Amino acid sequence: MSHSGAGSQQRQQESEGDAIATTFLASEHQHIRYNPLQDEWVLVSAHRMKRPWQGQVEPSLLKTVPRHDPHNPLCPGATRANGEVNPHYDGTFLFDNDFPSLQPDVPNPGPSDHPLFQAEAARGVCKVLCFHPWSDVTLPLMSVPEIRAVVDMWASVTEELGAQYPWVQIFENKGAMMGSSNPHPHCQVWASSFLPDIAQREERCQRAYQSQHGEPLLMEYGHQELLRKERLVLTSEHWLVLVPFWAVWPFQTLLLPRRHVRRLPELTSAERDDLAFIMKKLLIKYDNLFETSFPYTMGWHGSEAEAKWDHWQLHAHYYPPLLRSATIRKFMVGYEMLAQAQRELTPEQMSSSCSGLSRVLVAVATALVSVSSSCPQAWGPPGVQYGQRGKSMTLCCPGVTAGTPVSWFRDGETRLLQGPDSGLGHELVLALADSTDEGTYMCRTLDGALGGMVTLQLGYPPARPVVSCRAADYENFSCTWNPSQVSGLPTRYLTSYRKKTVPGADGQRMSPSTGPWPCPQDPPAAARCVVHGAEFWSQYRINVTEVNPLGASTRLLDVSLQSILRPDPPQGLRVESVPGYPRRLRASWTYPASWPRQPHFLLKFRLQYRPVQHPAWSMVEPAGLEEVITDAVAGLPHAVRVSARDFLDAGTWSAWSPEAWGTPSTGPLPKEIPAGGQPHMQPEENPQPDSPAPPRPSLLPDPRPLDHRDPLEQMAVLASLGIFSFLGLAAGALALGLWLRLKPVGKDGPQKPGFLAPMIPVDKLPGAPNL
Repeated sequence: MSHSGAGSQQRQQESEGDAIATTFLASEHQHIRYNPLQDEWVLVSAHRMKRPWQGQVEPSLLKTVPRHDPHNPLCPGATRANGEVNPHYDGTFLFDNDFPSLQPDVPNPGPSDHPLFQAEAARGVCKVLCFHPWSDVTLPLMSVPEIRAVVDMWASVTEELGAQYPWVQIFENKGAMMGSSNPHPHCQVWASSFLPDIAQREERCQRAYQSQHGEPLLMEYGHQELLRKERLVLTSEHWLVLVPFWAVWPFQTLLLPRRHVRRLPELTSAERDDLAFIMKKLLIKYDNLFETSFPYTMGWHGSEAEAKWDHWQLHAHYYPPLLRSATIRKFMVGYEMLAQAQRELTPEQMSSSCSGLSRVLVAVATALVSVSSSCPQAWGPPGVQYGQRGKSMTLCCPGVTAGTPVSWFRDGETRLLQGPDSGLGHELVLALADSTDEGTYMCRTLDGALGGMVTLQLGYPPARPVVSCRAADYENFSCTWNPSQVSGLPTRYLTSYRKKTVPGADGQRMSPSTGPWPCPQDPPAAARCVVHGAEFWSQYRINVTEVNPLGASTRLLDVSLQSILRPDPPQGLRVESVPGYPRRLRASWTYPASWPRQPHFLLKFRLQYRPVQHPAWSMVEPAGLEEVITDAVAGLPHAVRVSARDFLDAGTWSAWSPEAWGTPSTGPLPKEIPAGGQPHMQPEENPQPDSPAPPRPSLLPDPRPLDHRDPLEQMAVLASLGIFSFLGLAAGALALGLWLRLKPVGKDGPQKPGFLAPMIPVDKLPGAPNL
């Protein structure tokens, strides 16, 4: 045992020595980081981002949400589960949760009979705060004044409930991935008679830090981050957004005020305005990161109202779950649940990803949201409103203030559709609208004055467009799209692209920016956009978003230039006869004009040819920009076409060039052959003006089989066969003679002389001596 322990200690010392000798890189080497706000450690393993992902892939987060659904319990005018009817609110709306987790009046569980089985009373209230009357908007799509109204409501409800309960928790779960059961923009407010665990840890850590260092923990931390500038995402006059040094979630952020503020109600008017602005900017960056409506859980942590905690600093946490893309999330399982928190992407890498994002997708907000009047109008001519076939539709009277009672009529009819006592104010609700509901409507005030006229047009929400991309050279590529279904409504397309990188990879650290950037439509409003100056070995993500008055739908397409490369067809194809050679044609062509004139990447070609009366093509792959066809059919016109492809087999073959025709020569062999070996081309005589033009060969298929025979060829073949037959017979006769000569005889028979023995014995020769 002692020997084993000594060996283990020696190996540990050697390992520590190697670690000291290696330069530490936070983005390459695992390490643990301390969270002073909650007194815990997190394991950072950035190198794990290089592993391939084979885990769960979430469904796309982008879907069309109706602007108003009368069956949605959070929409204005909808009936909730408890039977209460929501008012027709046009701003924020706060109400008690119909299924609260905390209730104000519950019995006390009583004293515990054992220290291992303790229970205490838990009382409180739960409320829901709707941010906006529309279901198809989120905070980044709302205007700054609308977000400021939400901030004011947060402060108000904190003040109200803080007077009754020690802890008020405001939190928002955005997206189905975070468990949100309703897409309508909203948050929740829970007030409790007890201090939750995380709040207790944060209070204890902040108290201990101020007691030891004399200033609030988060005030000093914010000051240090401003000096280091390693993890800052956004800064403004009154606020800063940063990625905490101890962040656990991949794209976690911390929102801090610059001055010492304990609770939301203590914020000044200027700080609230600035908070609305920086929240909108942060959430736009989140949406742009993976070009999706970014899911997250966020919440505010403020001090108790009556505690007078001077060590506490107001702050908000944002915890998004996405890891690598819009469909790959981080799971807190295994080691995270049983040991401690762990993350792959370092906070510094995440900060650089977020801080470089542009506002490409803000155009979606501009296209979808207009809140300048009580009747939003962002599409088409004034006075036109749009709805979805088969869904309920709400029209609003454009000439009156919100909530004013009006009477509704169809244009040209006297029949009253809805009276001023309907309780719907200036709105008209059409249930399950269809084509018979399309047309013009009039609204009149109580004194009979015309409030305005509205034309209703129905259609369908946008669907994901069908997108395809192609590169005609190795420096630029274009993408085209078509709608997957006809919406019947005015439609726009928003296009952008970005260079794909894997977070944490070396390539990302070398690239200052990966987009997204706008993909300009060429020409404007055409179903085509062009990306110039692309990198041949890089991958890109194309975003084509179809937008109409009923929403937006996005198609994301990942492409690499080498896979979509398809050159244009070769140009200038010519087919000429070779005088004196009735079986030959010479074809020549040039590079397509779209290919760079001095290319770093060459093209290879394939050529097809056939007699025009026959459907079957023959094909060869030329070595250059010309080819001599040696097996053409004498006397018949031939069709020739050529195609091109990158010489390294990147992408696919181009389309075939337009066909060119040529007929093999029927004249005699030229008398002079140049030294280069090429036949001398005799100029053709100009046709007489009076001679009729030669008839164009028929394109109808010839029922006779293709005959490549030629009289001269037949004579040459017969002569060759005769020569080979003669040589074969001679060889056979010689072999037979050898066999007969060498064949052995019986034992008693006379011995035949060998094949090389003289025919006459030597001793019989005249004058031979006797030996």
